[in-house]
Amino acid sequence: MSRESDCREDVRRLKKFADEIEQTMDNVQTLCGHATWKGPKSDRFRGEWATHKKSIKDTLATARAEIDKALTRIEKEETEKKKAGTGN
Repeated sequence: MSRESDCREDVRRLKKFADEIEQTMDNVQTLCGHATWKGPKSDRFRGEWATHKKSIKDTLATARAEIDKALTRIEKEETEKKKAGTGN
């Protein structure tokens, strides 16, 4: 495999993992809803969870942006390497 195809596979897996994290967060949100869980501990958890959820989503957004930058950089390097190898 080439460096670019390895990177593409890593990107695919990382995006899949990020999607799975988001799906899990949605499941937590559903499970800790007012209809499912009541009382002061549930209210405290929901308040804390909202903060954690925002932090996790922000981190995932940053990670996705960095993943895309890395792939773009690898694609550019591989293109330049191919051009140098053909004498163009």
